[in-house]
Amino acid sequence: MRHLVRTLTVIVLVAFVLVSSASSASAACPAGAPSWVDPATGEVISCVVDPGSGGSDNGDGGGPSGPTQCTRSNGAVVPCTLGGGSWSPAHQCYLHAIEQPPPGSPGWVEVGGTPETGRIMNCWSGVVWTPVFVPNGEGAPPHPAVLAQQALDALQLTTPTVQLAPAPPAKSYVGLETWMWMPAAQWSTLTNTVTAGATSVTVTVEPRWVTWSMGPGSKVCYDAGQVWHVGQMPAGAKTSCSYTYSRVSDFQPGGVWPISAVITWRVNWTCAGNCLAPEGSLGEVDGPTGTSQLVVGERQSVNILPGEGKNG
Repeated sequence: MRHLVRTLTVIVLVAFVLVSSASSASAACPAGAPSWVDPATGEVISCVVDPGSGGSDNGDGGGPSGPTQCTRSNGAVVPCTLGGGSWSPAHQCYLHAIEQPPPGSPGWVEVGGTPETGRIMNCWSGVVWTPVFVPNGEGAPPHPAVLAQQALDALQLTTPTVQLAPAPPAKSYVGLETWMWMPAAQWSTLTNTVTAGATSVTVTVEPRWVTWSMGPGSKVCYDAGQVWHVGQMPAGAKTSCSYTYSRVSDFQPGGVWPISAVITWRVNWTCAGNCLAPEGSLGEVDGPTGTSQLVVGERQSVNILPGEGKNG
């Protein structure tokens, strides 16, 4: 036990220096909660980093190499690292490595563990230091964005079923409005959840637009389109998604224009449980491609002069 006390004393003295250094650097940090009391000086310091700032010189772990913010159980934002320690949502403190006491030492009994099952670390709450037992394999939770990507990868994004009017194998014609749509059920929000330990992340995938490649050109539509019901459409019926050809398909391979449709999805995520961040976004992603083809012809007109075609 004396060995553990001596070890912790040394660590505390070192930590005082580290936290004092963090305090001196705090002028470079944006002001904000939570505040931390420097046990060496009694000074109240604050060091919360904006996730978009790319970090600062206080060792917050910012920038592209890692997250810049973590959260307390009450939702308060804290730096993910401070004074050389890493934030542990499980222990609600910053964990610092210490020299491990010999097997069988009273220190292991005090923290309720053994060298075979974990390690003792020093837990800095912002006010006091406490030795805690950290089981093997326990560490910072996975970043929720990583789990969100796994949840997205496990989803089967919709492949649009291409519907056209005129419907193949019938022809469309130059100057004729060609309607495009997909079944309404394919234009719907998808969700999926992935859990790792005490961290659960749910992705919500919403359709934003569909890009129709029609051969000689393209059209972007913002819904599933309007169904054309043969023989049931009123005069002057309108659609939100159509394309008018200006060129025939006669000289294309197979005599057809290739057609494809791709939905672009917006992917947002929320985290529950042991989370480094409560929510975020993976941005916009394209789904699989639906395909079809269409023959486009041209109507011919014949002008007849007066008197032509009559018997003499």
